[in-house]
Amino acid sequence: MLNINILFKFQSENIRVYLRIKSGYNFSNLYVISNDTLICNVPEGSHCMRNVREGDSLRKIYTFSRIFHPQTTQNEIFNSIVKQKILDFINGENSTLLTYGASGSGKTFTVIGTDEEPGVVPRSLEYLFRTLPQLSKNPVAKPLPAGNITLLNDSDWRKERQFRKNLLNASSSLMDKTQHVKTYMAMQQRLSGEPVGLLEQSSGVSLSIWVSFAEIYNEQIYDLLQPDPPRGKQRPRLRLGCSNGNTYIKNLTNINVTSGLEAYEILQYGIHNLNYASTNLNSHSSRSHSIFTIKLVQVSDTDGGIHISSFNFCDLAGSERTKKTMNVGERLKESNNINSSLLVLGRCISAIRNSQKHNDHKLVPFRESKLTQLFQKALAGQEDIAMIVNISPKREMFDETQHVLNFSAVAKDIAIERRPVENLLAKKPSRFSQLVQSRSGITENGYASEVEDDIEQLRNAVLLLQNELEQQRNEFEINEKLSRDYIIEGYEKILKETEENADRRVKDAEAYVALKYETKLRNMRLKYEAMLEESERNAIIQLDSSDEEEIEQLKEMIDELKNKEVDLQKALTQLKIENETKEQQVKELMERNRKMNEEKMELQRTLDDAVRDYVELQCHYDAKENENLLLEKRNLELENELDSFKEQINAVVEMDFGSEDQDDNVHEEIPREDSTEKDSSSQSAIENVD
Repeated sequence: MLNINILFKFQSENIRVYLRIKSGYNFSNLYVISNDTLICNVPEGSHCMRNVREGDSLRKIYTFSRIFHPQTTQNEIFNSIVKQKILDFINGENSTLLTYGASGSGKTFTVIGTDEEPGVVPRSLEYLFRTLPQLSKNPVAKPLPAGNITLLNDSDWRKERQFRKNLLNASSSLMDKTQHVKTYMAMQQRLSGEPVGLLEQSSGVSLSIWVSFAEIYNEQIYDLLQPDPPRGKQRPRLRLGCSNGNTYIKNLTNINVTSGLEAYEILQYGIHNLNYASTNLNSHSSRSHSIFTIKLVQVSDTDGGIHISSFNFCDLAGSERTKKTMNVGERLKESNNINSSLLVLGRCISAIRNSQKHNDHKLVPFRESKLTQLFQKALAGQEDIAMIVNISPKREMFDETQHVLNFSAVAKDIAIERRPVENLLAKKPSRFSQLVQSRSGITENGYASEVEDDIEQLRNAVLLLQNELEQQRNEFEINEKLSRDYIIEGYEKILKETEENADRRVKDAEAYVALKYETKLRNMRLKYEAMLEESERNAIIQLDSSDEEEIEQLKEMIDELKNKEVDLQKALTQLKIENETKEQQVKELMERNRKMNEEKMELQRTLDDAVRDYVELQCHYDAKENENLLLEKRNLELENELDSFKEQINAVVEMDFGSEDQDDNVHEEIPREDSTEKDSSSQSAIENVD
C-alpha cells in the first residue's frame, strides 16, 4: 500500500501537458514520436504551407511532459497523470485537470470513458473512496460555492440525504440504473488488485465528500444536477460570484456522497443532462464545457478546525471549423461560442506566459469568458493544473491538430508556484495535524503563544461570520425568488379570472342584446301586419261598392300604407345591420384585447390594470344598454306615428261618411247644377286629408 505524504515545498514548475493520440489510424507519414517529442511532417496542401516556397518541406517539433501512444490504456493514463494528484487532493491541495483538443479527438473518452473502459473521473472516484476511511452518513459541514462552509444539524443532513435520494431515484427513470451499477461493480472488480493510499490515524477528524456538476453552454452556466424544468420553461442560468479572490458559481448544487457508486450514479445523471449533437466530424459531439468538481471537507472534532480541498475535471468542448463541420443554425451558434471561449483561453495563456517571461504584469483578459474566470487562479499558476491534449492523427484533421499543438506549446511554458497547503487542522498534537506533521517529517519546537491562539480564534470567528453571511445571502435570494414567483403566479391567476369573467359578460351581453332586438323586431312585424290587415278589413266593410272613385282612393291609401310598411321594414333591416355592426365591433374589441394580452412581454401589470380592464368592459356594457334605450325610444316614436296615422285614417273615413249623410238630406233642395260643386268640395277634402 502507498503512503500519503504532504510535502511543504517552495518550487516553481511548468504546467504539465500530456499528449494522447487517438487510436485507429496510421500516422507514420505525418507524425514521428521520439520519447516525449512529437515531430510533425506538414503535408502539401496544409494551411501551414501557405508561406513556404514550392518544393520546400516543413517540420514542426513539439515537446510534452509525456506522450501516450494510441495503444495506451485508460488505466495507464490514470496511474501516470491522476493518481498522484488524488493523493495531493486528500492532503489538502486544490487541483484542476483539463482535456483539450479538436472535435472528435477523444477528450470525453479520456475523462468519462465507456462502460467497458471507464475514464479518469470514474477511476478517480473509486480510488478516492478506497483510500479514505468509511465516511459518515451524517456530514458535519457542507461547502458553499464561495469556498466557505456551513455547519449542518440533524435536520440539515436529513434534507441533504433526502435530496440525494430523490436525485438517484430520478436518475433511474432517465437511465438504466442497473447498467450503471453493473458497470461500476465491474470496474471495482478490475481495480481491486490496484494499490491505493493508506490513511493512518484519521480519528478525531470528520471527512465528507461533496460533488457538483456544471456546464458552460453558449457562454451561459447551467447546473447539471438540477431536475429538468417543466415543458416550455428553460433551465435556470447561474451567475458567477467572487469572494476573497476566488471565482465561483452561485447557487451551484453540492451533493454529499458516501461511496464511489453514489458519486458515479450522480455523474451519470449529470452526463444525461449535457448538451450533445451530431456534426460532420463527430456523431456525439459535446456542445459545452463540462466541469465535474469533487470537494473534500475535513473538520476537526476537537477544536472545529476546517479545511476544504477541491479537484476539478474539465472536459472542454472541441474546437471546430465551419468548413469541416458544415454547421448551420443552432449548431453554428454553438460552434462560434465554443471557438470564442477557447480563443479567450488561448489569449489568457499567452498573456500569462509573456507576463511570466518578461515580468511585466500586463492585464490578462480573464473576464472575457466564464471559463477563464472560473479557472483564473489555476491558469495564473497559483494552483496545481495539468492538461491532457487529445489529437486525432487523421490527415483531414491535420490543420485543426496544429492549432491544438500550438496552444499546448504555449500552455506548457506557464510556471506554477507551489505554495504550502494552509491546513487549519494543524494546530495541536494528537489530532489529524499530528498525522500530517509526522508523515511530512516536520517537527515543531512548541505550540503557538496566547496571542497566536487569539488570532486563530478570531480567524475562525471571521470564517464563521462569513459562512453565516453567505448562508443568509443565499436564503434571502431563495426567499426573494419564491416571493416573486408567488406574486407573479397570483397576478396571473387574477388576470386569467378577470379575462374569463369579462369574456363571459361580453358574450352574455351580446346574446341578450341580439335576443332582445330579434324579439322586438318580430313583435313589431306582427303588430304592423295585424294593424294593416285590420285597416284593410275595416275599409272593405265601410266602403260602398257603388262608389268606385272612393274605392280607388282607398286603394291608393292602402298602397301608401304598404309603401310605408316597406320603409319600416327597411328601417328595421337597417337597425338589424347596425346591431350586427355593433356586435362586430364588440368582437373586434375582444380580439384586440386578446392580442394585447398575448403581446405583453413582462409581468409588470398589477391588480389595478385588471380592475381598469374590468371597468372599461363595464362601461362598454353600459353603452350597449344606452343604445338599447335609444332603440326602444325610437320604437315608441314609430308606434306613436302609426297611431297618429290610424287616427287620420279614421277621421277621413268618418268625414267621408258624414258628408254622404248630409248629401242625402239636402238632395232634393239643392239644384242639379250644384252637384259639380259638391264633387269639387269632396275632392278638396280628400286632398286635404292626403
